[in-house]
Order: sequence, then C-alpha cells, then structure tokens
Amino acid sequence: MAKNETTKTKSLEERGVKALESIAGSIGDINDWVYELDADMWQERLEWYLNEFYQIAKTKTVGTTNRPERGSERIQENTETQGEESKS
Repeated sequence: MAKNETTKTKSLEERGVKALESIAGSIGDINDWVYELDADMWQERLEWYLNEFYQIAKTKTVGTTNRPERGSERIQENTETQGEESKS
C-alpha cells in the first residue's frame, strides 16, 4: 500500500513538473513575441486608435446629456435618522 502511495505521489510530482515546464515555455514564447514587435509601427497605430476613440467620445458628449443638473439631485438620508424622526 505504501508503494502505491509513493508512486502516486511521484506521478503527481512528475505531472506538476511537466505542467510548469509547459507554462515556462509559453511564457518564453510570449516574451519572444513582445520583443519582436515593431514598436514604431504600433505606436503610430495606437495613436491613431486613441485619436479615433477620442473623436467618437467627444461627439457623443457634446451638447445636452440626459443627466440632471447637480442641484436637482435628491438628498438621501440614511435609514437610522429616518427611523428616529418617525418615532418622535
């Protein structure tokens, strides 16, 4: 019985080692991919996309919004003070 448990533990450890090696290989591939990126090309693309997003967001918020003005908001009292007022 003890031999079966040791082989089971050893098998579990081997699987763990294989999983960690696989994860390390994947991280290494991602690392290589990031270093191979053409940063200048991506910088221009990123600037273009951010500018497009800004232009769209600007056109959506220009003019009136459905949000009420700050002065017309309701002031909500917490429930403890409301309960005390109703008792008196």
